[in-house]
Amino acid sequence: MIKNNGQDKQLYYQKKIAPFQANIKELLKKEGVILAECRADPVTAAPKLFFLAERMLDIMSNYLMLNGIAQTTLGAKDETALSEARRSVSKAIIYLENIVTGKVDAPFSEYEAGLTELDSINLEQRYNIARKLGLSVSLLKAAYGNNSKWRWVFVDMDGHCAAVVKNLLDLKKAQANNDPASPDYETLLYHVRFVKKMLNDAAERLHSRYMLATKRNEDIRQAGNFLSALQRIYIIFNENDEADMTKRKYDRWISTLEADMKKAAEQK
Repeated sequence: MIKNNGQDKQLYYQKKIAPFQANIKELLKKEGVILAECRADPVTAAPKLFFLAERMLDIMSNYLMLNGIAQTTLGAKDETALSEARRSVSKAIIYLENIVTGKVDAPFSEYEAGLTELDSINLEQRYNIARKLGLSVSLLKAAYGNNSKWRWVFVDMDGHCAAVVKNLLDLKKAQANNDPASPDYETLLYHVRFVKKMLNDAAERLHSRYMLATKRNEDIRQAGNFLSALQRIYIIFNENDEADMTKRKYDRWISTLEADMKKAAEQK
């Protein structure tokens, strides 16, 4: 039981956070070693970067624990821990982007080689890190709170996350294994569903930021890129009704943008 005076609270707090700080220190040490290996042998770097991305998400979890302990014992957020958690997620995304690019509208041929370099990483592992990344971003945003000054900044992280989750999906294998008899069918089915959700959510958040905060043309254009990527996936899997609905949404948003641009020009 925590005593009331501040010194006892601090001692209790330091004791509670110690194992998580130790975990972070050990994981950062491993990161340094693996990055040195990647620099020494870039040809074999892809699986190591994949592993590093997972470790960055583990680090993020530890930082969120530090923040949670600070809130329950000291009654305040640990802003440093939150900042480091955000940085860790960003690093995870960057490591994955270095393998499969972070462009949502990149042609498959642009990142196919990166996927080939991940041959030692099975499809279930790829899907699992996609889910873990999506969950990490959600937990991070929840830790900051809905009214955080970072609310609209996280829209960009949502976009980067959605793009890399999509690019981790091997579209050729997904098409080839789009058969319930395939041993990889279930994993690919779930990954495809998750990609669709992430792309749609990223587009919706960019659209909301445009409507509610920025009115920046680039937000709608980026939202359109995510919808276009989503539409292509629907087409690949012969989901024509969904593809048409996505195209209509895209057209509505672009029409709104054009109308806003025309209005702004007239006001000038």
